Amino acid sequence: MSGSVLIIDDDAAFRFAMAKALRRGGYAVSEAGSGEEAVEVLSNSNSPDVALLDLKMKGIDGLEVLRRCGSIPTSVIVLTGHGTVKAAVEAMRLGAFSFLEKPVDANMLKPLLRQAMVERGRSEGGAASEASPLVGTSTAMDEARDFVRTVAPTDETVLIFGETGTGKEVVARQIHAQSNRAERSFVAMNAACVPRELFESELFGHKRGAFTGAHDDRQGLFREADGGTLFIDELAELPLESQAKLLRSIETKTIRPVGESGETEVDVRIVAATNRDLWAETQAGRFREDLYFRLQVFPVLVRPLRERIDDIRPLSAHLLDRLGKGDIELDPEALSALEEYDWPGNVRELLNVLRRASLFAISSTIDADLVHRMIAASVFGNARDLARPEVAADATSASLAEVEREHIERVLREMDGNITRAAVALGIDRRTLQRKLRSYGIEAQ
Repeated sequence: MSGSVLIIDDDAAFRFAMAKALRRGGYAVSEAGSGEEAVEVLSNSNSPDVALLDLKMKGIDGLEVLRRCGSIPTSVIVLTGHGTVKAAVEAMRLGAFSFLEKPVDANMLKPLLRQAMVERGRSEGGAASEASPLVGTSTAMDEARDFVRTVAPTDETVLIFGETGTGKEVVARQIHAQSNRAERSFVAMNAACVPRELFESELFGHKRGAFTGAHDDRQGLFREADGGTLFIDELAELPLESQAKLLRSIETKTIRPVGESGETEVDVRIVAATNRDLWAETQAGRFREDLYFRLQVFPVLVRPLRERIDDIRPLSAHLLDRLGKGDIELDPEALSALEEYDWPGNVRELLNVLRRASLFAISSTIDADLVHRMIAASVFGNARDLARPEVAADATSASLAEVEREHIERVLREMDGNITRAAVALGIDRRTLQRKLRSYGIEAQ
C-alpha cells in the first residue's frame, strides 16, 4: 500500500469517485461523511496518513475539524470550492498541509499526497533519533533546552504552557527522547479532538459491548504508552469527570477500561500541554484544582515567537530543510521582513509562510517582496493571487504594519467593535489583540 487516506466530504458521489481512483493507486482509503464523523475517526490513535478535508459541510465544517484536531499527526489537504480560498488559507494557519480548489483530479492530487506522506513521516515517532530539535539561539530557547535536560531523566509529570503553534509538542517529544523511556512509545492525544463521550474509552480503553458502537476491545492510550510517555495536548478540554479519572490513574498507576471491573497496572509518564490560563480555569470551576497541582510538578512556558525574534533565522533554515527545500535560501531583506512580523500563529504560521514562499519562488532565493506577499496572504486570504506581483502591488506597497492595522480595523467593524469576537475571528487571544489596538491607537468597545 502507498499509505492511508481519509476522505472527509458530505458529498457521497465525490467520496465514491475519489475513493475508487485512490484505491486504484494503491492507497488504503476510508471515508467520513460529516465533520462529526471525521473528528471521531481522527481522534483514533491509528489515524490515517493523510486526510482530504472539504471545508463546506453541514454541522461541523472543515475549519472546526482542524481546530479540534489541528495537532494530530495526520497531514491534512483541504478541498475548497469557488469563493472559499480565504478559508483555505485560514485552514493552513490552523495546521493544514496544503489546499486544492475543486474540482479535484485524482491524478493531479497524487504528487501532493506523496509530499503529505513525507510530512506525516517527519512529524511522527518517539525515539530520540526522530524527535525534532529545539531550534533557536534566543535566551528563551536556551532556557527551554536547559529545562528539558533537567526534567527528562526524571519520571515526574510536566505541564507545558504556551500559545497555539509555539512548539509545545516539540518540547514534549524532546523530554521523551532524552529520558530513560526513549526506546518505548511516545503516544500523543489531542483532547480537543476527542468527542466528550469517548474520552474515557480513548484514554483507558474499553471492553467489547461496553457501550453502543463498542464492537471490539480497545486497549486505550495508557496501555499503548505503557513504559513510555503519554502526551495530552489541549489539556483544558478534558471534561471534569474525565479529569477525576485521569488524576486517579496518575496517582495509583492503574487504569480501569470501560466495561471492565478489574484494574490494570500501567507505567506511563504524563506530559501535558495547554494554551489556556489553567489556574483561571480552576477558579472558574472548569478544571480540577487537585489535578492542576498534580500535573504541574515541572511547569514550563514555551514563549511566543514574537518574544524570541533571534530564533527566526535558524528556525527558517530548519523549516525549509524540513519541507525538503534546503536548497532554497532567504536573502537578508527577506529575513528582516520575517523578523518584523508579529507572528500571531507562531512557528506554525512561519512554517506555512515558508511553505507558500518556497512553492512560488522562481529561483533558489526567496526575496523580501515574496515574503511580504506570503504574509499578506494570511491577512487577505488568497495566496495564489498575491503570488502574482501585478495583483499584489497594492498589498505590498503598504508596510506589513499597515496591512495588519487595516485588517484588524475591518474585522472589528464586522464584529461591531466587540474585542472578544474579533480576537476569535483573527485567531489570536484577547490580550494580544488589546496590545495591538494600543500600539496602533485603535479604539474599540
